Amino acid sequence: MKSPVGSHQELVQTELDEGLIAFRCPESGGHWIPVENYWQWLPLSTQEGKSDTPAAQTDAPLSEFNDAVKLCPATGTIMTRYRVGHGLDFRIDRSITGGIWLDGGEWEALQAGNLHNELHLVFTAPWQQAVRNAEHAAQYDAMLREKLGDDLYQRLSDIRDELVDHPAKAEAVAYLQHTSTDH
Repeated sequence: MKSPVGSHQELVQTELDEGLIAFRCPESGGHWIPVENYWQWLPLSTQEGKSDTPAAQTDAPLSEFNDAVKLCPATGTIMTRYRVGHGLDFRIDRSITGGIWLDGGEWEALQAGNLHNELHLVFTAPWQQAVRNAEHAAQYDAMLREKLGDDLYQRLSDIRDELVDHPAKAEAVAYLQHTSTDH
């Protein structure tokens, strides 16, 4: 099989994690994970001692091939790109066969974010919807911060956080909305 990036060198078999056989591009450091290898490895990855909770945000790998259209090493068909989200700002590629292409550094970033054993979920509609919702929320917060200024935005955020479980939340919001000239 040939790499879908760069000069399309022959992929070299490697073990990404104990029991997960993949194929590595010697030029880019990217990895091709055949779907059957992933499914065989997945039960091993969730054994005792491995956390199921995603870790904090990690730095996304920078690859010169991130935006390139990639062809499946197994079939030669165009792969579909999926946003990872959950603190990782890159996309992974999936073949019609179910195989997964990760650019160099993406496997390590997925491991650091504790998402490496959830690759199969990245391709689902609920996962992609959650990624879009998070992006929209971040854009909305950025727009508010710009309109309100950093100081007011932070004070309002603190008040909002304080009111989340407050028993008099409705009264506090009503007070903030009340426009009276009698102060």
